Amino acid sequence: MKKHFLFSLMMLIIHSMQAQWSVEHLSTARSWIGAVTAQNQVYFAGGYIEDVVGTMTRRIDIYNNTTGIWSIDSLSEPRGDIGVAYINNKIFFAGGTTNGFGSSKITDIYDITTSSWHVDSLQTYQGSAVPAVINNKIMFAGGTTPGGNGVTKTVSVYDDATGLWSKDSLSLARFGHGGAAIGNIAVFAGGYTNTSTYPTTNRVDIYNASTGLWTTATLSQARGNIAAIAHGTKIYFAGGLVSVNTGVLSDKVDIYDVTTATWSTATLSQKRRNIAVASLGDEIFFAGGERTFNTMTPSDRVDIYHVTTNTWTTDTLPVPQDAAVGASVGNKIMIAGSEDYLAHSFSDVVNVFTSTTIGMSETSINGILAVWPNPSKDKITIRIPYEIPGGRIAVYSINGQFQFEQRLLPGKTEIDISQLPKGIYFVRFMNDSIVDVSKIIKN
Repeated sequence: MKKHFLFSLMMLIIHSMQAQWSVEHLSTARSWIGAVTAQNQVYFAGGYIEDVVGTMTRRIDIYNNTTGIWSIDSLSEPRGDIGVAYINNKIFFAGGTTNGFGSSKITDIYDITTSSWHVDSLQTYQGSAVPAVINNKIMFAGGTTPGGNGVTKTVSVYDDATGLWSKDSLSLARFGHGGAAIGNIAVFAGGYTNTSTYPTTNRVDIYNASTGLWTTATLSQARGNIAAIAHGTKIYFAGGLVSVNTGVLSDKVDIYDVTTATWSTATLSQKRRNIAVASLGDEIFFAGGERTFNTMTPSDRVDIYHVTTNTWTTDTLPVPQDAAVGASVGNKIMIAGSEDYLAHSFSDVVNVFTSTTIGMSETSINGILAVWPNPSKDKITIRIPYEIPGGRIAVYSINGQFQFEQRLLPGKTEIDISQLPKGIYFVRFMNDSIVDVSKIIKN
């Protein structure tokens, strides 16, 4: 494999979502892709290329947001439905569905610091495992597996502090569920409880890393193929299929606030499942999906939730997409791949939303970062509150060029900026749940 996987964060915070849509193309048409953003590049990994006998691909398409150029890499084996996660300079491509609709426990791991790859293993076979990063651990939860009802409740847990794997368990075996983490809390919701009749569940498993305990809750509506995304202090579970027998789809968005442990709901403008999700600044995009179960019609609908104003708007994809994946990079959201199930055809389309208005505030946007002295000519001190889990800061130039990245712990950290040319820079902090940006001047 080529050694060009480097992790990064979204370069810029988007305040005004004036934008335009365009279309790019993958090198191979496919669906159910894994995606990760790394060093201003997006990696679209694996996926289905044929759905009658179940054929997957090893292909990784890489989009460089700085140059606008695509390149190609590959996984160690063909897989779709891959769980993708990043932790402490390592990118994980875990499990998935193999050729013939089998399940895999292979995990391809790229270590950014040593520029090396190695192959590891989940604790069991897990297709469609749902990843969540919590503190120094990655949890790959549930998914499809050989035997029994075809589903597992295993949670394969990787501890980056030790480099070791362990096993935990959901309260209910399932796949097609959604999951995400904020701070010390990971939440896994909904899904199907077997692979023969596809009964849906409203079960929610909540893991608290501070106590090591699991609790359960319920969604407002049982459903599978549910989309999930974390933003700020909340996790959003959107859409899904309510029943295979009736073909009823859902327009529900169940929202869990990890700070108050309370639930609320919102409504999409169109019922659908297999929605691609991504966020840009304070906007969350719920894009495409399957809008009719019986005719399996792809949707071109985009529901956009504006977090700051607590309002919703809609937009339209240039090309309808079902079973696509969403990712954000720089000032773009990219929705990649698709499948027409009735025609057994796949799409190479990448619908790209590009913001045309970019800006950052003079001070910390969310009031988390404290940076001083500012201006400075050699060193700055960055402080994050002790109650905020540590994360990373990345420094970018005024035109968005990445300069360097450094890990932060709660409290004060001194950063050397003496090698930077004079000018204006942005310091961006991100952990598993929080994003904040501050503007600095180098004299």
